[in-house]
Amino acid sequence: MPQAPDVSRVQREIGRRVRAARLRAGLTQEMAAANAGIDYKRWQRIELGETNCTIRSLVRVAEAVETTFWTLLGARG
Repeated sequence: MPQAPDVSRVQREIGRRVRAARLRAGLTQEMAAANAGIDYKRWQRIELGETNCTIRSLVRVAEAVETTFWTLLGARG
């Protein structure tokens, strides 16, 4: 059976993707957080990979930075 990925490593990778998408969209953290309807400090923790997002939150984050949930997860289609 394959070993499950380390959760903190996955969180950091998603945070890196969120930050990259935000920068591509030309948004500050404050603007992106407002677009997603979440607290600025929570946005910072997401980008740093310090928080475990719900699927609902990650969908809102993706929409806020003009990308898809699947892109943030690193899914290839």
